[in-house]
Amino acid sequence: MAYTETDLQSVQQAILALASGKRVASVRIGETTVEYGQVDLEKLRRLEAQIRSDIQAAAGRKRFVLTATSKGL
Repeated sequence: MAYTETDLQSVQQAILALASGKRVASVRIGETTVEYGQVDLEKLRRLEAQIRSDIQAAAGRKRFVLTATSKGL
């Protein structure tokens, strides 16, 4: 499924609502609406990370980690 910026904003709003004390928050992705409770906050954070990753991949930006090592001599 291709995520959009609107989907990301919806998830971020739900995270803020739950973090500020609201008991239930709704997230609409495409034509599907899902309600999350406070216990699902970690699921929402993982979903947010997944959506960000998919949006970046669709934009052609790749993430990588560059490491360097030496013997320390």
